[in-house]
Amino acid sequence: MVSLVSSAFAQENPYSSLLDQISKNSADIKTLQSNQANLYLKIEDLLVKYGELKGRIDDLARKIENIQTNSGVSPEIKEQLNKLQAEVNALKQQISAQPSQTSQASTTQAPSVSPEEAEFKKAKALFDAKEYNQAIKAFTNFQKTYKNSKYNDQVLYYIADSYYNLKIYDKAIINFDQIVNTYPKSKFASMAMLKEGLSFINLGDKIDGRFLLEKVIKTYPNSPEAKQAKVYLEKTK
Repeated sequence: MVSLVSSAFAQENPYSSLLDQISKNSADIKTLQSNQANLYLKIEDLLVKYGELKGRIDDLARKIENIQTNSGVSPEIKEQLNKLQAEVNALKQQISAQPSQTSQASTTQAPSVSPEEAEFKKAKALFDAKEYNQAIKAFTNFQKTYKNSKYNDQVLYYIADSYYNLKIYDKAIINFDQIVNTYPKSKFASMAMLKEGLSFINLGDKIDGRFLLEKVIKTYPNSPEAKQAKVYLEKTK
């Protein structure tokens, strides 16, 4: 009797196994995204430690050189210092090779990445991993460091969208509105206007929300966001 019920249920739900697989794949993707974000953070930490270590080694090398040039140093001590200098030079060569090895380990192509781009990608990885609070902090720090960055419209959008996903709609509105007014020609402007309208609706302000959804349709008539705005307008009548 149980097997018959199971068989009947399977026949009524032919997509159950597919849905299970999709759910599993989604979980795997989320795990990979989280791992990627953690990898960026670890790489940055390693590079910071590399810089500190290299600075200490360079300082030691300068001190050895100063002692070697001192005429009052005995030949025995000079010989020991020469050996130590050789060891320090060998260590410096190994340390200098470390950043390129770390970079190659983090990407198959190992392209040349500027500090600005690296910081942006690190913050974006946090956003993709749905670590929204950490993403907001990372993008905010990016804004302070790179005030004239080519990524500024994207950074502002991801900050706004992080607040949106955290359901902190008042702060999402402020940042979405800034995108629309500061970067009206950005590819993120239509999405920002749409989500600003939805944020108002989520706060219970249908008047301002519907106004912005209608503005999306007028301003970006051929965009995917205009189609979405029409759907939401129907739902909020």
